[in-house]
Amino acid sequence: MQKLLRYMPAPNVMKLFVFVGIVWAAVLGPSSFVLILTDIGATNSQIGIFTAIASILSVIFQPFWGMVSDKLGSPRKVLSFCLVGSGVVFACVLLSNNFYVVAGLLLLDAIARCGVIGLLDSHTITEVSKVPGLQYSHIRFAGSIFFGLLSFAYSGIIDDFGVMMIIPISTVVIAFAAWWGFFMCRPPKDAANAEVSYAKPNLKKDALSLLKNKRYILLLVSIAFMALATQPLWTFMVEFLAVAGGSLGDVARVGALRCIIEIPVFLFVAIMCKNTSPKKLMITGAIFMILYVIVLFFANSFFWVAVAHMFGGTPGFIFTLTGRLRYVNEATPESVRSTSITLMGTIEVAFGSILGSLVGGFMLDMHGTRVLTIASFIAVLASIVVLMFLKRKPLEN
Repeated sequence: MQKLLRYMPAPNVMKLFVFVGIVWAAVLGPSSFVLILTDIGATNSQIGIFTAIASILSVIFQPFWGMVSDKLGSPRKVLSFCLVGSGVVFACVLLSNNFYVVAGLLLLDAIARCGVIGLLDSHTITEVSKVPGLQYSHIRFAGSIFFGLLSFAYSGIIDDFGVMMIIPISTVVIAFAAWWGFFMCRPPKDAANAEVSYAKPNLKKDALSLLKNKRYILLLVSIAFMALATQPLWTFMVEFLAVAGGSLGDVARVGALRCIIEIPVFLFVAIMCKNTSPKKLMITGAIFMILYVIVLFFANSFFWVAVAHMFGGTPGFIFTLTGRLRYVNEATPESVRSTSITLMGTIEVAFGSILGSLVGGFMLDMHGTRVLTIASFIAVLASIVVLMFLKRKPLEN
């Protein structure tokens, strides 16, 4: 924290800190599509099918946004444009209560929103690298602060006014985030480190080289198993809470409680990153995920569902995310940095949101939450086995 405060007087660092925070706050509303669909009467199977279709679109468009970003040399501009599209479409959800109309609008939102977080990570890593000693985790926990505060607010709003009330509020937050990205984060024209578009004659070659690198492929396989294990547990958190006697508002409360834990964990990992290899970070995260799954298996109240997310899922997410981004940052050419990160996100979507949501939805309807957690436990173990084969040597460019 002291290191972060030392950098805070720098205007660019302050702007980046706020930008990361408001973007994470902006995606909270549209990311709550399960609550919206549940509110209009959708079943778990319908939600699973919808999530799978949305994820297929994300698989197609997430790498597209990454390629556009690499071509333009500005993740900031592309993600700000995506936020505008997401905000416009998400606001239109208020116009209908019909499942198919709402689902169609949310699918359009998924196309615009799917690349936002990957592009934000790419922008953050690039900007952080310009400040000696500043690390990704020093800035990323801003997202936890903003996301957590808004989650707490949404939990009360949902209880008092209903799920649909989060839509107009989210629209305003999205608009503010897009404005901040387009104008407040725009570097001065005369700045020495100003953001500029640059030519990338080897962009296609560098992008194809990622798919030929065995170490990178192993990383993607590990990500696939982990996504298959954990994404359905997050998507269908509402079902775990329903079994435990919770309400729709409790979903936002769990999200807020996760964010409270994220802040100290992000700061702790920032210290560990200096001396800990990316592989060890990812394995540590996987161990936390095992704890997450085990506690969810036995959870019979809101308290234990929250404990599983706070002390298992949250540290697991942060350790694995930091390890992956550091691994990729040391390994991939800068010309395809956004592509390499969005490709990781695409794999998560393909196996977690598409396959995981389809199988998870039907599994919940037929067998309940415990069978789903057993399947998740097996997938986490598979991810750890793959991680064991990752070598400490950085990936070759």
